[in-house]
Amino acid sequence: MDGAIANQHVQTDLRDFLDAVEEGGELKKVAGAHWDKEIGAVTEVLYREKVDRSPLLLFDDVPGYPKGFRCLYGMLGSPFRLALGMGIDPSGSGDRRAMLDAYRKRIKQYEPIPPRMVTEAPILENIDRDEDVDLTKFPVPVHHEKDGGRYIGTACGVITKDPDTGRVNVGTYRVMLNGKNIATSYISNGKQGRIQRDKYLKAGKRCPMVIVVGVDPATYIAARYTLSDNIPELDWAGGLSGAPLDCVEGEVTGLPFPARSELVLEGWVSPDETALEGPFGEWTGYYAGAAKEEPVIHIERVYYRNDPILTCAASQKPPHSHLFERCFIRSAGLLDSLEGAGIPDVKGVWIHQAGSGRTFVAVSIKQRYFGHANQVGLVASQVNPVGYVGRYIVVVDDDIDPTDINDVIWAMGTRSDPKRDFTILDRTWSSRLDTMVFDDKLYNSRVVIDACIPYEHIDDFPEVAMTSPELAKEVRAKFPDVFD
Repeated sequence: MDGAIANQHVQTDLRDFLDAVEEGGELKKVAGAHWDKEIGAVTEVLYREKVDRSPLLLFDDVPGYPKGFRCLYGMLGSPFRLALGMGIDPSGSGDRRAMLDAYRKRIKQYEPIPPRMVTEAPILENIDRDEDVDLTKFPVPVHHEKDGGRYIGTACGVITKDPDTGRVNVGTYRVMLNGKNIATSYISNGKQGRIQRDKYLKAGKRCPMVIVVGVDPATYIAARYTLSDNIPELDWAGGLSGAPLDCVEGEVTGLPFPARSELVLEGWVSPDETALEGPFGEWTGYYAGAAKEEPVIHIERVYYRNDPILTCAASQKPPHSHLFERCFIRSAGLLDSLEGAGIPDVKGVWIHQAGSGRTFVAVSIKQRYFGHANQVGLVASQVNPVGYVGRYIVVVDDDIDPTDINDVIWAMGTRSDPKRDFTILDRTWSSRLDTMVFDDKLYNSRVVIDACIPYEHIDDFPEVAMTSPELAKEVRAKFPDVFD
């Protein structure tokens, strides 16, 4: 890829994306798996065996449901599919650092474009209203064996609107079915959707909400990317696509949602009714957070295309079907945050899969001054997306590949001293999903590890015992059969 940006089309229609994935050989259709645990189990077992090489899984012929009512897992779960979804050249998708460079160059080349409101759209092919709403007509999975119920919102976009500023937010939050027309959602403290929702509820007002269950790649990436409060996600998705995102206006809330969505729920969050939500297998790899009362969402409209596709995500102990995309998108967000903070000479980052896409972060730098490594680590520990439930932040030199866990641990073992190079922070931002939080005080601690060569010894530190690039090139040319 060499950092080059391809003029690829960013998909705003899930079906067009699936056609491209199938053409690339990464679509697997599965017939007959049951919505109750089997679909989730098939996905987990396959991804645990194949990791980043697993196909996108499209489940059809779900027992008890019409053919064509489908569930999709792993939409962006491989380097090829993520590159395809982001509109960068998928041919070089094996190099994570080059992908990050290409993606960040791409997103810096456009301005957000507000959505274009339309009155005719595929999502309006079917509309269930009021008493006709029955969410159990869709093959909503029980994703994990001990989940508290069926989760219709996992790889989704939850749309809310700030009552003060009018800013429309799209975030990815879990949504559980509690009846044919009611649901509950858990949104962590500090998230934009939670802040907006609670403004209504604290004022005793119901909160308008739209849940896009069958979401297109552009909107999904926007929902998962950490954006400034000043940039609406639908505008950002339009900028990424290079054209306004076609949206329709909800009949009861007036909220916009993408016109080519597969399945959309519209309703109101109650200020005075709650129902039990959870437990759910979460990003930590545990049934974290237990079951708790959450505000009830009354669904008054359901919009869906003919033969709708539910986009799904089930987190498990790493690896799992949406972990690669999580690590990539958050790594790009961290690079943006560090750059925005004015930190010089950051050469790369990676939020590692083994850390569930949150708890183990590596940042590589070109050291320029005393204290540079600690500065980078401390800032990285607090900015988005690492500021939320971060745990270990490791800063390494620029000869270390931050995406290579072996490289990072080697640097920790040979360039850091635990007594001198570990900085522990306390009372930092956490969540009830944090397995090490045991009460309602949602703090955690985290450590910044300076695994860089001590700055005072940059010029006299032992030399790395490794074949030079020049000699490596010579032997590859001389013995090509060895490297086939």
